[in-house]
Amino acid sequence: MEPTHDRNFRQHNPIALFPSENPTVSDFAGLSGLQELVLFSSGTETTENNTFKALSNLIVLEVWKNKLTTIPRSLPPSMEVLKLGDNSIHSVHHYDFDGLTKLKVLEIQNNMLVTLSFDTFSMLTNIQRLILDSNGMQSISGTAKLTQLRYLSLENNKMLFFHENFFSHFPSLQFLKLGGNQLAKIPAQLPRSLLSLKLERNNIKNVRVRDVKQLENLSELNLSGNQLSSADGIQSIVNLTSLDLTKNHLSSLPNKLPIKLQRLDCSDNQISRVTAQDIKGLSNLKHLFLDNNGMIQFEEKILQGCIHLSNLAMEQNLLASIPQG
Repeated sequence: MEPTHDRNFRQHNPIALFPSENPTVSDFAGLSGLQELVLFSSGTETTENNTFKALSNLIVLEVWKNKLTTIPRSLPPSMEVLKLGDNSIHSVHHYDFDGLTKLKVLEIQNNMLVTLSFDTFSMLTNIQRLILDSNGMQSISGTAKLTQLRYLSLENNKMLFFHENFFSHFPSLQFLKLGGNQLAKIPAQLPRSLLSLKLERNNIKNVRVRDVKQLENLSELNLSGNQLSSADGIQSIVNLTSLDLTKNHLSSLPNKLPIKLQRLDCSDNQISRVTAQDIKGLSNLKHLFLDNNGMIQFEEKILQGCIHLSNLAMEQNLLASIPQG
């Protein structure tokens, strides 16, 4: 299951909620024991160099919804979580992360990182969660071997492609979110460690075996809102349990769907017929959604082998009668 919050990083005390604009070194005098600091919507535009350096026990720093244009300098090496969402940060540099070898969570979403060199993160050897959503990012250059990275989100940017070996440097990656970009194909060399891959709202036209055959551990795949006319390569993802293909251009269900599939959503396509061959072997299927396809034929008794099916939706089709069996 995809992690939703970093609960294991939020058990630290004391916590300070700091209301001041543009904090300085003197603001934190005598607070060396502070472990979590939150500067939320405080109007902060800048911080003095070394503002946070004296906080030698600081583990979590959140500077959310402010007006920062750069990452605060000389952060304490004790830090494990850095959250800088909803600011105006337009660039990141190697020196921004000097000494932060313990950092596990970095969030810089809703900023202005139009371009990014990924080798900027190369010294973050323990990073596990990296969120860079909604930056208007058009390209990423460089690479960084982040062997501990588990969760990477680059949603709602303007990415057209990733360099061929970009994802091969994240051998432990389990959750990858690339929805809301302009990708024309599934990125190459995705790591076999992936459990969940979300590619909704891109411009992907097909799924080929060579794109996904290495994803032997993948359980969840979301390709909704693309331009798929073919997705037959999905048959090679043998451990897939959840598949979302809504809002594409499919005229039939993909061939030989993985037999471990439990949830299949093909609503809002152009699937006119569903045959016994389409559903063959899906004995683990629990949820099947085929709404709004203009479907005119659904073969009788083809669901008899789906012994666990509990949810079937076929509204807004052109069927002349209710399918039997």
